[in-house]
Amino acid sequence: MLHATSKFLSFSALAFAVLSGPSFAETSCDLSDGYGLTPAAFLEEADSCLEGVEGIKTDTFTSTELSRLASDQRNANGLDQVEALDSLSEAARLHAYDLAFRGYAAHEDLEGRTHLDRVRMIDRSHLISSFGANVVVVKAGTSPEAIQKVLLADRANASNFKRGEFNHMGIAAVEADGMIYVVELFARVDGQLDTPMPMTAVPRMNLAANFGDKLEPVGWSVVSASGQTLMRGLGNKLPSTLPYIEEGFLQMDVEIGKDVYTLKGPAISSSL
Repeated sequence: MLHATSKFLSFSALAFAVLSGPSFAETSCDLSDGYGLTPAAFLEEADSCLEGVEGIKTDTFTSTELSRLASDQRNANGLDQVEALDSLSEAARLHAYDLAFRGYAAHEDLEGRTHLDRVRMIDRSHLISSFGANVVVVKAGTSPEAIQKVLLADRANASNFKRGEFNHMGIAAVEADGMIYVVELFARVDGQLDTPMPMTAVPRMNLAANFGDKLEPVGWSVVSASGQTLMRGLGNKLPSTLPYIEEGFLQMDVEIGKDVYTLKGPAISSSL
């Protein structure tokens, strides 16, 4: 069942002091000024960083165990299991890298992008209705079970394990300078574009999509990160003439009965 677009974020820190970030030799992944600002620049740098960041260890064991513990928690709450989604896992890992590299702890990056912004930069087809995130920073050597206890001790973090609408999840853990950075992302996917959207929009680009729960499309829009409408239309194609868009985000309005909901889709840009 579709749920109204919502977002629930929480942050926890255990034995977390002022962070200065590790010292890194120059690599193809340079996070000194964060990820690229435009969708294309972001994705190019993200692809490089997902191959690994010098000085930061990707903790696959911890992330795998935290995924298992999250599933156990949903079972304990009588909820359906969630599926792993690559774009959520990649967005979680990219943010964990950035936290470790630039020495901060927050849901938004230093440029002001949210978790969902990053997911929409990476994911080229899924349409999201509900979203949640947990961030926790602990000392290196902390077991996954102890990390899970920290998460559950925080009411906001714990609530993300109890939200029955979520159907997808992605978790990442990285280690640097004696700390483990964990990012957990949860989402409800209620639709998928028939054709993955390229980073640069083109005139009359196909917007046809498959929706769940007997949802019917109402219209589409492209909005800025601040929510300003840049384009709007009906049907399943972009218009034959596009305005210049440096960074925009596709939204699909859908209805079920008398209720209208907005699904969040990929980030795009367009050239003159």
